[in-house]
Amino acid sequence: MRKLSLMFAATLLALPTTAQDLRRALSTADAVVVGRQVGKKAFDEALTLHKVQVVSEVRGADGATAVTVLDWPKLSLHNRPQPRQSRLYCLEDASALAERLGLPSGDGPFYKMVGYQGSNPLVGQDLDRDPGVRLARVLAAAEAGAAPTDTASALLAMALEPASEARTEAVRYLTERGDLRARLVSAQWNQLLARTSGEVEDVPYKIALAELCGEQRLTGLLDALAVSLGPITDPEYARCVGRIGKVLHGEQATAMLQQRLAIAGQRQDREMLLLAIGATNTKSALDALLQMDRRDIAVEAALKEHRSREAKEAVGRRRD
Repeated sequence: MRKLSLMFAATLLALPTTAQDLRRALSTADAVVVGRQVGKKAFDEALTLHKVQVVSEVRGADGATAVTVLDWPKLSLHNRPQPRQSRLYCLEDASALAERLGLPSGDGPFYKMVGYQGSNPLVGQDLDRDPGVRLARVLAAAEAGAAPTDTASALLAMALEPASEARTEAVRYLTERGDLRARLVSAQWNQLLARTSGEVEDVPYKIALAELCGEQRLTGLLDALAVSLGPITDPEYARCVGRIGKVLHGEQATAMLQQRLAIAGQRQDREMLLLAIGATNTKSALDALLQMDRRDIAVEAALKEHRSREAKEAVGRRRD
């Protein structure tokens, strides 16, 4: 994987570990196939060998009709093949390990499963419509030399789908790939901004969209994100808005959010806007919050979100 752009690396690292990292698994795997576990046998007390039938090869399996996946069942924190299920397999070459262990060469090729979460999703019967398989094919085609413009457009189409398990992964992949983002034209960015503004149900997806648009420094993004503070009450979203506001507007982000705060009609709107102001972690935010009634629970929450020494002291004084 290429390095994340510097602008939002800190933002991404500040977020909780994502539940899905399929894009990373697809990029790092030596082979990607749609497979079905059709048998297993114990090699010794620690190692189990799973025979996985290759239903469809995406890349890297060199035409194999079946592969052997090494599994250590006493280790709980990794993926393992599931019987009688068609799944997408992101596999790491284990031929050298198999040779050291003395595994019969006729049982090969040998692989281990890539350990990223979300890297072994169930696959539907129609492979051409399955989101995970489609994402895998797009990235495989890119690796094989597909035109970057075609790759970017394909990822954009997936990113804008009304409901798809892989759409957030497509958005995050575009966020991490500046070379592909550069292939998108203004009309496509307008589509992304509109979807970012309108999405209220899938918060992780909305946050991913916000970060993607933030990488492009789209005009009006902070206002578009602030509209959803209140309709969306997830603190992670408010933190995302605050961080993006700081990156794009610095100290001015506080004033921009305060403009919406002045017309906030519902209590939850006010609470989320205050949390976003605190999450900017700017001096202007601290000054604004210290001028408010610190006996207000929403103001206290915003001061806690600011994380500065002065904000912590202000919360402590309120309690005293």
